[in-house]
Amino acid sequence: MRTSGPDAFKPLARSTAALLAALALASCTSGGSEAKTEHLCTVTAASQEEALLRGILRADGFETDIFQRTSRVVEAMEEDLRATGSAKKTLSTSLCAYKPAAQAGVERARFEAGWVSRTSKDVEPSLREGGRFDVNGAFGESNDTFTKLLVQCDMPGDLDAPSKSAWLYANGSYTVNIGRTDIDQAARDRQTALTYLMARRVTDALGCENKPLEKAPV
Repeated sequence: MRTSGPDAFKPLARSTAALLAALALASCTSGGSEAKTEHLCTVTAASQEEALLRGILRADGFETDIFQRTSRVVEAMEEDLRATGSAKKTLSTSLCAYKPAAQAGVERARFEAGWVSRTSKDVEPSLREGGRFDVNGAFGESNDTFTKLLVQCDMPGDLDAPSKSAWLYANGSYTVNIGRTDIDQAARDRQTALTYLMARRVTDALGCENKPLEKAPV
């Protein structure tokens, strides 16, 4: 890193659709378009991401750790994509982490992205007690503390060919849930939806020509 057990894939539960349709909460975290261009971590007031984070972190306010500027994320991931011919999975590029305001410890939601060969075993289900999902062409699995999402990202120019043989992956780590026994399907749906939205920021920054995550995560 840089710095349900169902038998088949299934759509996100209806609770996700209801959740995203009702997002209209006030926020103590804001950011303008200039900041959003500078990095991928801005969370604006009354946004889907803000409402999801408040629910996941169980906090009215949160702090943001920014690991990479947008330009560095794009540079690193383009370099890594060129290397997928000799590696089944690239090192992940760290993006952001969010934690409850004024709280010490490891309780946070953290995101990273990278590439994995479509023939790699890393694309197979591997999470303990993971529930699998397939939404708008993106697929993966979630459990109480982790979401793994994979999606096709068609890159332009000389990166077109390698992008056709790799999946872009986005991981969401939810250490805020470690030790909890009250994580239900609705909570997992929130994690999956937030990981999807953070992955969309990556695909937008990279300029994926197929716009894979353009639709809402429902």
